[in-house]
Amino acid sequence: MPPLEARVKDLLDETRLAMLGTQLLLGLQYRAAFSPGFRRLPAFLQMLDCVALLSILVTAGLLLATPAFHQIAEAGHATTRLVSRASGTLQAALLPLALALGIDVAIGLASSVGGLVAGLAGGAFIVGAVLIWYVLPARAAKRRNRTEVAMEAEDKRQSLESRIVQALTELRVILPGAQALFGFQVSAVLTDSFHSLSATSAAVHLTSMGLVVVAIILLIAPATYHRIAACGNADEAVLRYTVTMMLPAEGLIALGLVGDAYVTVRVITDSFPLAIMLGLTAAVGFFALLYALPLAARRKRRHAQGHAISSA
Repeated sequence: MPPLEARVKDLLDETRLAMLGTQLLLGLQYRAAFSPGFRRLPAFLQMLDCVALLSILVTAGLLLATPAFHQIAEAGHATTRLVSRASGTLQAALLPLALALGIDVAIGLASSVGGLVAGLAGGAFIVGAVLIWYVLPARAAKRRNRTEVAMEAEDKRQSLESRIVQALTELRVILPGAQALFGFQVSAVLTDSFHSLSATSAAVHLTSMGLVVVAIILLIAPATYHRIAACGNADEAVLRYTVTMMLPAEGLIALGLVGDAYVTVRVITDSFPLAIMLGLTAAVGFFALLYALPLAARRKRRHAQGHAISSA
């Protein structure tokens, strides 16, 4: 069994891989509602696009939660709790991703092969993704040799160099989503559909675009700080600066996602109450995943450590 540090690195790399796929679908979901042919789709397919959008938001929130949990709850160290949490989060994130993939396949094929065939094809993609991502690995796990050494029981305090490397890897997990979102936001402004938005929706979209630009600047900042201020060396200040830039950037990206989710749902459904309700629900979900749950986990760990010290 690889050491705990290596398992954490693998998890971050796998989370980054999932985020790369998510970013493409994220841009597609936002862009679709502004496309000229979108209004020609049947009403039920337009509503399915809303379902796909919300599914991708769930996936993005779960994937963004891992870097936040690592830095807030575990202070960037390798822990068995992080490995367990990140593994479960990654597995959970793939299910709504599979749903969104199937829906997008159905929407893409509907105009060419008809709604029934497109729906069957989308369903087949969902079943195939679940089979490959969940069923086959679960069967392989059952057949695995049970004489493996168990996961290390003790957490590991990592070196400063390892913590900086992992923090920079986490930036690469987060940044693709921001880039994809910003690309959509700029291209949407150039469409004819954007000029038909209400003043409120247009303002929300432009505000969301500004938030995402700030997030991108924050996420790139640690690289320049590492080169200029620390000359590429491992320095505690580099780690602090990286985390200080990363955590607010995640919140700004979440707000950008929520803002444009509101705009997209409003465009598709023409329902202000529904768009507000879904936007607020998404905002609460992002806040819980990115900040509330990691802070609660940090308090729990500190309480356990204080109890252990007092007992000793």
